[in-house]
Amino acid sequence: MHKSNPRLIILSRDVDQYHALWKASASSEAHLILATSDVNDVIQFEEREQATILLSEPDLAVQVIEYLPNLQWCQSTWAGNAPLLNHPKRDYILSGVKGIFSQQMSEYILSYILSHVRQHTTFNALQNAQQWCPPTPSSISDLTIGVMGTGNIATGMLNVFDAFNTSVIGLSRRGEAPQSHPKMRMFKPHQLTEFITSADVIINLLPDTPDTQSFININTIETLIEWHLAHLAPLPNKRLFINAGRGSVITDEALLSALDNHVFTQAVLDVFTIEPLPTEHIFWHRNDIVITQHTAAISKPSSVMQLFMDNLSRYTKGQSPLYVMNWQQGY
Repeated sequence: MHKSNPRLIILSRDVDQYHALWKASASSEAHLILATSDVNDVIQFEEREQATILLSEPDLAVQVIEYLPNLQWCQSTWAGNAPLLNHPKRDYILSGVKGIFSQQMSEYILSYILSHVRQHTTFNALQNAQQWCPPTPSSISDLTIGVMGTGNIATGMLNVFDAFNTSVIGLSRRGEAPQSHPKMRMFKPHQLTEFITSADVIINLLPDTPDTQSFININTIETLIEWHLAHLAPLPNKRLFINAGRGSVITDEALLSALDNHVFTQAVLDVFTIEPLPTEHIFWHRNDIVITQHTAAISKPSSVMQLFMDNLSRYTKGQSPLYVMNWQQGY
């Protein structure tokens, strides 16, 4: 069924860029009735009940959706949509953003893995101490990289690891290898301990869902410590943990225990259970933690708008937008 005369609200911190991109598109498939960065502008907007489409960041959208009784479709500007997925209002289509983050995420993750294996921190300390005591760097090709969450972003970076002759293993809900890498060794959630002990680098790309919250907890770390003792695997080791997915996947207590007990020797954290990270949080004061402030992969308005325009064309033709979120699965 053709969606006639849809009314669009743009609510975004990048409203100026989105508004300019919308005007440049000269689209006649929807009528823009409001473009703002202020939630209150939407709530107080006299014509808000006419709105059937919302383009917005999830943390802003969640504050206004109950004031949009005729909302039919929300195009999120983020990959993660936990604020909306956790809201009781679900009588509309919610579509996310995919296919635009792999390049940025690949650069982010690769930069920290290379820094880890080439021991940049060690060389910097030696230089500051004016000591000639060269360590022996390893190679990324010597590593096994474990990726938790093998969705769109993860599969987009597998070719990068292929170029470095790196072994990659994965963990996902179904435990199915990506189509592009059918021979990739896969694990399911109940095999988490085996997965972590099989990898030199752990990369979390899991979404925030009820099944993934506190997925790595203090019990996980205690089990890993027991595994090392039982297998006479020495601690400390050189395992790097990179969290570029969602902060809720690992508890703060578990991460600190993993570092204190050398299950992980360093953690690179882009996401946290509370953002912005409170100034008094212990993570700021740990030499074995790198904080990158949720910058691993930023939504670029130009890329999001291109996806939105493609989805708008589909929507007005009665087709489902791309990347519709599943309310039950949470992604």
